[in-house]
Amino acid sequence: MQLADFKRQLSELESKILKLVSEATEDILRDDELIHTLELSKQTSTAINERLVEAEETAKVINASRESYRSVAKRGSVLYFVVADLSLMNDMYQYSLEFFARLFNRRLDKAAKSEVHEERINNLLGDITASFYTNICRGLFEVDKLLYSFLNAASILRRGGEISLAEWNCYLRGSPTDFSTFQNESEIIADAVFYKLLALEEAHFSFKDISKSFADPGDCVTWKKILASEDP
Repeated sequence: MQLADFKRQLSELESKILKLVSEATEDILRDDELIHTLELSKQTSTAINERLVEAEETAKVINASRESYRSVAKRGSVLYFVVADLSLMNDMYQYSLEFFARLFNRRLDKAAKSEVHEERINNLLGDITASFYTNICRGLFEVDKLLYSFLNAASILRRGGEISLAEWNCYLRGSPTDFSTFQNESEIIADAVFYKLLALEEAHFSFKDISKSFADPGDCVTWKKILASEDP
């Protein structure tokens, strides 16, 4: 506010000087009002410029501090848009921006404090995420809580770059590649699953050769246990 006020004052001074010069008589040196205004303007301008430099330095510090909390703001926006989309699951799930902002601001006050900046950021991220999950789950049917958990996790990982666009598209739509010419040599998975594994390999290098693993006699023993497990 000070920065804006100082700049406004400088602009007004410049406008006043220009007005007086344009209205001055032919002999400017005899125009006492103009000379007095110019002297006063110079003093005022010097003082304002000094304060302007101080205010700009303060603004830099404020902006740097604000930027250091951007990750918290990003997490808030991720959580908000997940909550906003819940109405697509059920018309009953309606949450206002006012409710969200009130809860978000409350967690900024309640989250554990720390003199170490990184710890403070981590405390805020953890507290905001957990608090929102707990509060929103209170209004969800049990059957929808798992999907809400998944949407939260996936959205956070996508914003953080840990889930790429290729991976997400593979999950949502599968691969545009036609894998029907590939031979499924595994006895424990159907062709449809085999094609999805090939799409997974295509989307992310970390899953390279996973389709071959299902055809490997040694790996098949492990895969069978995983597939049969109630808690894989």
